Amino acid sequence: MKDIVNAGNAKVMMIIAMSIFGTIGLITFYIDLPSSIIVVGRGTIGAAFMLVLIYAMGSRLSKDDIFSNLFTLICSGICLGLNWLFLFEAYKTIEISLAIVLNYLTPALTILVTPVILKQNVSFFKLGCALLALLGLAMVSGILENGMEGDMYGIFCGIMAAVFYTAMIMFNKKLKSIGSYDRTFVQLLSASVLVVIYSLITVDMASLNFDTTSIVLVILLGIVHTAIAFTLYFGSLAYMDAPDAALLGYIEPILGVMLSVVILHEDMGVIGWIGAAIILGSTFVPEIIERMKSKNRNQEQS
Repeated sequence: MKDIVNAGNAKVMMIIAMSIFGTIGLITFYIDLPSSIIVVGRGTIGAAFMLVLIYAMGSRLSKDDIFSNLFTLICSGICLGLNWLFLFEAYKTIEISLAIVLNYLTPALTILVTPVILKQNVSFFKLGCALLALLGLAMVSGILENGMEGDMYGIFCGIMAAVFYTAMIMFNKKLKSIGSYDRTFVQLLSASVLVVIYSLITVDMASLNFDTTSIVLVILLGIVHTAIAFTLYFGSLAYMDAPDAALLGYIEPILGVMLSVVILHEDMGVIGWIGAAIILGSTFVPEIIERMKSKNRNQEQS
């Protein structure tokens, strides 16, 4: 089977992948299962189907690359599993739109920890934007209006989802000479193992009610929103420059929030929406500036 992503359709495939990711929160709303069970289904089905896709496209997993990065891959996969656990728990306890926005604190957190963990310089402008995102966090959480009276558990879960996604990014930056599909498959597998163990300890399996709708939607999350979407995403990255990929990445949170408002009729209030705009804008603006700088450099070189 020929690779479904190429230089000619990379941007379209990236848009499709981001649009698929953007519907995860909405689909989760209609699944009547504990968040950990949803993650188990998504991870295991996704890993299995992704392996099928890899071999169907004529590719193979590189055992040497995987084993040379195994510890970092497992740590990264554990962080992915924890991100999913906290994110899906946030979906279940607070507004979908709020959970999406909180999870998108990741770019700001990445900027804040990069100088400490990766020893890389970050401009004062980017640091300022990251700190501005924290102001947005205070606004969307409702603390400025209601103090600590809101659903702090759900907000905590949303923030922790962003923390562990940031940790996964940090581990990914330490990976050396490994393909995107190899990396993603092992991460999905590691995440699944972690959540299976967690679910066996914390969930009363006998009390679960696996209705048809929930089963179908979990399978959909595993095949479409994990295996296919990740394949399109990483396949597209190989043909796109970083600024373009980063900008298209904003399709996910924007679409997710729009769907929650239009279909689920969610409303975070005026202060909350301003905070959401600040969080998304504080990372969007630096990406726009980086894109402009990249274009100027390319023009000067040509």
